[in-house]
Amino acid sequence: MDLSPRARERLERIGSLSEAEQKALQSERELETVLSPYFTGNATTEELWQQIKNLTETHGTIIVKQAQERIADTLRLQMIDDDFEARKDTILALETLKESGRYSALESLLGSIVSLRHRYNDVKQQALQQARAQMEGQVQAAAEQARRQGMVVDTASAIEANIMNSPEWREFISRQDAAAQQTMDDYLSRLKAML
Repeated sequence: MDLSPRARERLERIGSLSEAEQKALQSERELETVLSPYFTGNATTEELWQQIKNLTETHGTIIVKQAQERIADTLRLQMIDDDFEARKDTILALETLKESGRYSALESLLGSIVSLRHRYNDVKQQALQQARAQMEGQVQAAAEQARRQGMVVDTASAIEANIMNSPEWREFISRQDAAAQQTMDDYLSRLKAML
């Protein structure tokens, strides 16, 4: 039950929460309190694991799944590798708190996401290198003309700017991003279904 603080406040004022809803709300608050330091970099995977383990004593193993889902919600195609690896490791570490965990299946699926991220970055870099090679001749010729007129041109920056402003590049990146994001979304849906 993901409610905004304002919605929670309204519901509390109404006083119509059932006992189950009150427990769910309390569980959510405690989970947020535990996850907040993790997401801000003030808690390690091991510290989070211990805190979630402690929460399972009062809320059961459903709290593990909820924590994993929240962490999975933060996984992005274009995020820093270290952050991605840390969150992947945390999802797997939390899986060990479940009696009937699916560690191997999760590890395999998360490995597929890592591979997707690498392929995405590799294709983008290869395309950028090809575009640079194609653009270099044009920019060099323009830079030579500019030098003859007494101007100085930073060819590397000019090449980069021409590529980034090229409609072909933008179209390629748009298609590449959409295809990779669709695959990422599919993987994340499968991941959440496994949790």
